[in-house]
Amino acid sequence: MKFVALALVVFFSTVGGVFAQTDKKEVINLRKQIKIPDKDILRSNENTKLPAGDSLKIFLAIKRSGSEAEHFEKWVDEWNKEDGDKYGKLEVVKDISKADVVLTQFVSTRIKQVGEASVRVGNIPSPEQNISQKTKIKVNNEVGYKPLPLPVYSYLITRENDVWTIIYQGVESSLPNEQLFNPELRLWRTFKEEMKAR
Repeated sequence: MKFVALALVVFFSTVGGVFAQTDKKEVINLRKQIKIPDKDILRSNENTKLPAGDSLKIFLAIKRSGSEAEHFEKWVDEWNKEDGDKYGKLEVVKDISKADVVLTQFVSTRIKQVGEASVRVGNIPSPEQNISQKTKIKVNNEVGYKPLPLPVYSYLITRENDVWTIIYQGVESSLPNEQLFNPELRLWRTFKEEMKAR
C-alpha cells in the first residue's frame, strides 16, 4: 500500500503590530500610496456616509500583485447591471482628483518571513505484504523560508474637495489559507453595504 504523509508547519518571524486604529505611520503610508497632497486633510470617521446622488465616481488604487484590480472592475460592471438603477451607478475614473470615493488596497512594506517545513513519506508496505519483504521507504525533508507580503491594508475613503475621510479600514495579517474572506472581497462587500445604506 502506498500513501503520502505530509506535515506542514508554518511559523512567523518579526511581524509588525496590527493597528486597531489608524496611527501616524499608517496615515503617512496611506498618503504615500494614493498620493494625497500634504495640504489636504485626512481623517477617520466610520459614521460618515458615502455621498448621495444617482451616481458616484470611484478611483481604484489596488496595489497588489495578481488580478485584484480586474476583480474590482468586474464587480463595478456587475453592480451597474444589477443594482445601479436602485442604488446608484458607479463610474471608475483614472484621475483620483475627480473621484467621490477611493477604494485602496496595498500590502505592507514590512515582509513576513514565513517558514515551511514538510516531511514526505512514501512506499510504505501494506499489512498484506510479507513482513520480511524488503521495501524501500523514501523520506524527504524540506525546510525553507519565503517572504510573504503581509499585512494587507484596505481602505474605503470618501473625498470632498480637500477633505478625505476614511470610513472603513481593514488589516488582514493572516495567511491566505487562514482568511475567512479574501481581503479584496471583504473590501468590496463593505463598499456595497455602504452604497445601499446611503
